[in-house]
Amino acid sequence: MTSSLFEERLAVTEERLRRLYMRHEGGEGTGGAPDPDHPPADPYDWPDPRQLAHLAACGDQLAHLTTEFSLSEPETDLLVTCLLPEINPVCGSAFRFLSGLPTSRPTVSVALSAHGLPVHDAVVNGLLRDGSPLFKGGLVTYENPEAPFPERVLNVPDRLLDFLAGRDTDRPGGGSPWLRVLPPHPEDTRDPGRNRLQELGADLSADPYRTRYLRQGIHGEALPTVRATLAVLGRVPLLVDPDALATSEDTPARLARRTTLEARLLGAAVLVPLPPPGTVAPEQADLLRRLVILLDEEPLPLLLYGGRPWAAYEWGTPLPVETDLRSAAARRPRDQLGAAASAAVERVHRASALTGATPEMQEVRAAARLRSAAELGSLARHIVPEVSRQDLVLPVTVRARLDMLVARVRHREAVFHDWGLRLGGGRGQGTAALFAGESGTGKTMAAEAVARELDLDLYVVSLPSIVSKYIGETEKNLERVFSAAETLDAVVLFDEADSMFAKRGEVKGSNDRHANMQSGYLLQRLEAFNGLAILTTNLRSNIDAAFTRRFDEVVHFESPGPEVRALLWRSLLGEAVPADVSVETLAHAYDLAGGSIRACVESAVFAAAAAGRPMTGEDLLQGIETEYGKLGRLFGRVAA
Repeated sequence: MTSSLFEERLAVTEERLRRLYMRHEGGEGTGGAPDPDHPPADPYDWPDPRQLAHLAACGDQLAHLTTEFSLSEPETDLLVTCLLPEINPVCGSAFRFLSGLPTSRPTVSVALSAHGLPVHDAVVNGLLRDGSPLFKGGLVTYENPEAPFPERVLNVPDRLLDFLAGRDTDRPGGGSPWLRVLPPHPEDTRDPGRNRLQELGADLSADPYRTRYLRQGIHGEALPTVRATLAVLGRVPLLVDPDALATSEDTPARLARRTTLEARLLGAAVLVPLPPPGTVAPEQADLLRRLVILLDEEPLPLLLYGGRPWAAYEWGTPLPVETDLRSAAARRPRDQLGAAASAAVERVHRASALTGATPEMQEVRAAARLRSAAELGSLARHIVPEVSRQDLVLPVTVRARLDMLVARVRHREAVFHDWGLRLGGGRGQGTAALFAGESGTGKTMAAEAVARELDLDLYVVSLPSIVSKYIGETEKNLERVFSAAETLDAVVLFDEADSMFAKRGEVKGSNDRHANMQSGYLLQRLEAFNGLAILTTNLRSNIDAAFTRRFDEVVHFESPGPEVRALLWRSLLGEAVPADVSVETLAHAYDLAGGSIRACVESAVFAAAAAGRPMTGEDLLQGIETEYGKLGRLFGRVAA
C-alpha cells in the first residue's frame, strides 16, 4: 500500500516545481513571480507531531521514515523532491532545464529553490549537508561530491522508492542476498521460555540501541526467542546471512550502510550469527568482524548470537550485554558443542528459521555429529571397537581398574547432577585415564574394549597431525580434537603420549619455553574435558607428575607371568594347538608380552598356510625366534 502522506507531499512538491519552472520561464498564468522565500499556501497541511506518530503507527511509510530518521518538514519535502524523476519523467525534464546540466536529477540549488529555501540558509541549518539526517541515514547521496555545493546532484537509493511505494513484500531484505526477513515465530513445542522473553523484551524496550550477545546451545534458542520477543515489540527480525555475505563484493562500509538503511526502513532489529573461530575462511571472518564493528555504532537494535562465550578480542568490540539462553539441561556435557559442531548446528537452525519451520532435534544432533566426525577424522584415526572385555587376558587387579573406569563414565550424569557433586576450579565432568606398561601388554586393546563396552567410538590421535612447529598451532589442533570428541562423546586415545605429556624441564631457550607452554595447555584442557581421554605410555616415569595427579585412573599393564602367558597362548591358538606343542612349556620358557605372543602365532599360521599344511610346533618355534630377533634378545630353543 502506497503511503498517503507520500502521495500528498508528492502533489505538493510537483506543484512547487511547476511554479518554479513557470517563474524561470516567465510564462503566462503565473500570476506574477511569487517571493521564493514565501511560496503560496499548499492544498495539504503538514501533520503535527501527534498526527505524524499516528500515521506511522498505522503503517504509513513516509510518516515512519520521517519519525525514524528525525526529519524536519523541509527535509522530508527535499527527500520527496529527489524522488520526483523516478516517478514523473516530466519532472526530470524540468530539472534538466532548471539546472542546465545533462541530468534528470535535481541539484542542491534547484531542490532548495523549489521549496523557497535559500542556499545560504541551507548551509547555516545543515540542510542537504554531510552529517544531516538525510545523508547520515543514507537516504540521499551526492553524485558529484567534488562540485560546489549548489551544483551537487542529489540521488536516492532505489530501495527507498520501493519502500514508499509499498513494495516490501516483493523484495524481502531490500533485494540484498545477505539480508533476510525471518517469518513469524512458529508455534512449536520448544517454547523459548516466558521468563527469557520477558527479560529480553524489557531490556530491548529500555535500551533498544545497545548491542546484545545471545548465547545459545544445541537447541538453537536464539532465533525462536528473538522472533517471539520482536513480535511482541512490533519489530521485524532482519537476519544477516554470513554465508551469502561472503559472496558480496561490497566494502564493509557499504554493507553496513545498506544493512542499517534496511533495518531502519523496516523498523527491524538486526540479527547476526557469529561463527566460531576457524570455521569460516579468514577473509569471511574479517568481513563479518568489520561489519559488526560498524553496525555497533549505528542507531539500531543489534543482536549477535552464537554458541560460545563472548570474546571481545575476536570481534574487536567491547563486551555487549550478554544473555545465556541455554536451559540447565542444555548445559550438560553431552550437549556441549565444539567450534565446528556449533557452526553446523547454527546453520541447521538458521535454514529452518528462514522457512518458518523448527528443525527436529534428531536432525540437529546428526548435523553436529557429522561435522564433528569430519573434524576429528582429519586429526585422528577412527576405530570401530571390535575387541570385547572377554577377549582380554588380564590380571584381576587390572580388570578391577577397568571396571571402575567404565563405572566413572556410565554414572557421571547421576553423580554430577543427581547427587550434586561439584568439582570447582573449572574442571570438566569427563574422565582421564593413564594406561602404563611395556609395549605389547594390551594397553591399546584395553582402550578398544572399554570403548566397545560403553558403546562409544574410539579415535586414536595421530601425533604428527597434531604437533606443529608454529607457535600456537599445536594448541589449536588439540582444542579441535577435544571439542569434537566432546560433541561426539567419543573416546580419545593418545597412543604413546610420552612426547606430548612428558615432564616439563628447565627453560634454557625458546624451544623449551614453547614445549612447556604446550604441556601447560594440555594439562588445563585435559582437566576441563567432558569426555573420556585415555593416554598410553611405555614408561610411566616419563609422564609429568602434574599430569599423573590429575588422572582419574592409572592402570599398570605389567608383563604377563607364566600363568597369564599360558592363557594368552590358549586364547590365540584356540583349537589349532599343534599336537606336538605344550602350551605350559611355551609359557614358562619364553617371556613374551601379549602383543608378541600374537605376532608369534600369526607368523606360524602364515608359514603353515604357505606350506599348505596344518600348523606345527616347529612353525611356532620359528615364529618365536623371529619375534625374539625383533626384540633384540637371544633365542634359546627348547622342546615345545
